[in-house]
Amino acid sequence: MKFIQIVFSLILACIVNIQYSKALCSIEKNDKCNVFIQDTSKLPSLQIEQQVLKTMTIIYIPDTVNMSGLNKVFESAYGELFIFLTKNKILPGKVMAFYHNYSDPIAVEAAVEVGNVPDALTGRIKLRIVEGGNAVVVHYTGPYEEMETPYNALTKWLKDNHKKATGLPFEAYINDPSMVKDKYELKTDIYQLIKE
Repeated sequence: MKFIQIVFSLILACIVNIQYSKALCSIEKNDKCNVFIQDTSKLPSLQIEQQVLKTMTIIYIPDTVNMSGLNKVFESAYGELFIFLTKNKILPGKVMAFYHNYSDPIAVEAAVEVGNVPDALTGRIKLRIVEGGNAVVVHYTGPYEEMETPYNALTKWLKDNHKKATGLPFEAYINDPSMVKDKYELKTDIYQLIKE
């Protein structure tokens, strides 16, 4: 009986929350107002491991943007990179992003690992070698807007294991966000080279 009361209370709380949100939307007369119910049973997950990162050749497009325009910049840059790869019959490796700072304006590079070096580059595309070495990797599954979670875990791991970071970390996107329906299924690996 107590279980049924708890379930009923939760359902009632959801109904009240939805009705309140709808009322707020009508008061604000916001045509784009949506009501979302968050599934609080889902949480981001992560796993941390050490590995040796191999040296990579990447093509990339650098840009500077405010956080609010990041998606548009990535969409444009990755589109340009993949058109270039297709035209030059180059198979892509990791799809990555390198952040040079984390506050507006953000200096960022959209990048793709390549197996062979293209004969010539076009447009805004540049080429660079990313040196390999000992690294720690955070395998993160969860929404991009909660990326603070794996970065905090990385910082804690470095401190707890008495390791020093060399250079900035970078992100590798394991699955395509346009193909993932649930943001809690997005997979990102965050690499940080370390001194031994």
